Amino acid sequence: MRKRFMTDQSEINEYVNRWFAAEDEVLQWVQQTSREQGLPPISVQPFEGKLLHMLVHLIGARKAVEIGTLGGYSGIWLARALPDDGQLFTLDISEKHAEVARAAFERAKVSDKVEIWVGNANENLHRLDASGPFDFIFIDADKTSYPQYLTWSIENLRKGGIVCAHNALRRGAVIQPEGEDNLALAEFNRRIAEDERLMGHLLTIGDGLAVGVRK
Repeated sequence: MRKRFMTDQSEINEYVNRWFAAEDEVLQWVQQTSREQGLPPISVQPFEGKLLHMLVHLIGARKAVEIGTLGGYSGIWLARALPDDGQLFTLDISEKHAEVARAAFERAKVSDKVEIWVGNANENLHRLDASGPFDFIFIDADKTSYPQYLTWSIENLRKGGIVCAHNALRRGAVIQPEGEDNLALAEFNRRIAEDERLMGHLLTIGDGLAVGVRK
C-alpha cells in the first residue's frame, strides 16, 4: 500500500530552497540587515529570487528595471544574472531603503551594475523612457500602482522581454477583491491575461508571480 505524505507548504518551500535556491552568506546578511534596520519582511523568498534569476539569464537580459528596491535582496538575484556590462535600474520611494540596498549591492559586488533611483516611481519611470527598451522588468512595490506600472512596462519592453510581478495572488484576495490594493491587483492580473501584446501566466508559487512576455 502506497504511503500518503501530508506536507505543509512551509516544508515544501524549505525543501526547494535547500536544493535549488540556497542563500549564500551575502543574501543571508542582506536579510538579517534588513530586519535589523526595521524594513518590512516582504521581500521575495529564495525560491522566487532564483526563478527571477533564471528568467533574466534565460532571455539573455542586459538591461533590467526593478520597481521596489526594499533592502536589495531581489535586486541581487537580478543583478547577478546580468552580464558584466549589464545594468539594473532599481526604484524606491524610501531613502532609508536605498541606504540599506546600497550596502547590500556593495557587499554582493554588483554595485557597478546597479543604479538606485529614489522618488516617485511613476515619475522616475518616465525619466527612464530614454534608456529603453528593456529586457526584464520586475514589479514589487505599492499595489495600487501595479496597473500603471504594467502600462509603462508593456510600452518599454523589447519583443521577447519579460515583465514579472510579485504578490499577484495577494493570498487569494484577488479572487473576490475588496479594497483599493486588491482591486488594483485583480485589474493587473486581468490585463496580464487579456492584453494582446503579452503572453501571460500566473505562477502559484509563494504569493503568486505574474509573468508576461512581450510579443
